[in-house]
Amino acid sequence: MKELKFNRKITLVLFATIAFCLFMPQTTFCQTEKLDIVEYTPPQGWTKTPKEGAVTYSQVNQSKTGFCVITVYASTASAGSPSKDFSKAWNELVVKPFKAEANPKTEIQSSDGWQAIAGGAAIEEKGAKAYAILTVFSGFGKTANVLGVLTDESFVAQLDAFTQSIKLDKTVAANPAPRAAVNSDRQVVSTDNKLVGSWATSNSGTRGRDQSGNVLDSGYYKRQYTFNRDGSYTFKAERWLGYMKANEYWMTEEQGSYTVAGDVLTVIPKRSITTVKNREGVVVRTQKNALETTAYRWTLHYFAGLQETQLVLQTGAETNRDGAFASNDLFPNSYILGQKYHPEWKFD
Repeated sequence: MKELKFNRKITLVLFATIAFCLFMPQTTFCQTEKLDIVEYTPPQGWTKTPKEGAVTYSQVNQSKTGFCVITVYASTASAGSPSKDFSKAWNELVVKPFKAEANPKTEIQSSDGWQAIAGGAAIEEKGAKAYAILTVFSGFGKTANVLGVLTDESFVAQLDAFTQSIKLDKTVAANPAPRAAVNSDRQVVSTDNKLVGSWATSNSGTRGRDQSGNVLDSGYYKRQYTFNRDGSYTFKAERWLGYMKANEYWMTEEQGSYTVAGDVLTVIPKRSITTVKNREGVVVRTQKNALETTAYRWTLHYFAGLQETQLVLQTGAETNRDGAFASNDLFPNSYILGQKYHPEWKFD
């Protein structure tokens, strides 16, 4: 049996597959099974053992010196955020039974209202050195877990194939919960949602690009989100590209839905249109924008200098919708919007 040397490469390989299953539409060629909100293709020839609230698949390799166990757990109510869901599941499923380290390195990915956090650590199982790799899916008020325990690297490809087959059913996950309103897309929004209302910001200068990749030239970009209590939102923006294109004003209007799961806000656009007008307000052209479903880490932060509590949205990469990140050392990779600022639109 190969001695396993735990490193981030195995976790990254498996997590890349999880990202694939989150982002890519899936075509099923093998018989699938489903436990609660988790649909998957079971590994062929493995021993299936149903349990209360879970199902386990196990296999011993041909030399009978290594084994792998994959357990799929039914969903439960979210603890309030993906990070809390992962910490709770890691403690219950890995730390307590295997005495693993309490704070493993993790990888995070988001798509279509779901966030997946994957982490792994070296453990001992039945006297053998092993790995525990836990993936926690969070979204729509629910969380579900998939745990893989393997003692031989020969099982990595099979665990990889299993995670690649996973699909998540957000329709089931989004069933109404107490103290919640449900929009037409069946996304749950808490009635005490602090995001409800309009949040706006603006910036000027040469940094950033427009929807078509045009470089800003001493222009400006003002934009505003309005989050409604029913789970819908609107986004409005006005961009002037500066003196190089002084007769062009780019007006964007977007509508869609949003979900809030703890500190993760996911914006799911349904329609986004940009209209280019000249200074007289005559329409020059219109274009449909790419629909950017984006998961943000959000918080409300009081800025003493401004004497205002503002909405901070952090994400991994700049979006066309939001433009360039704000320059703020306290919140890197962020967009910061307030409620005191009310944009004055050149064209209503």
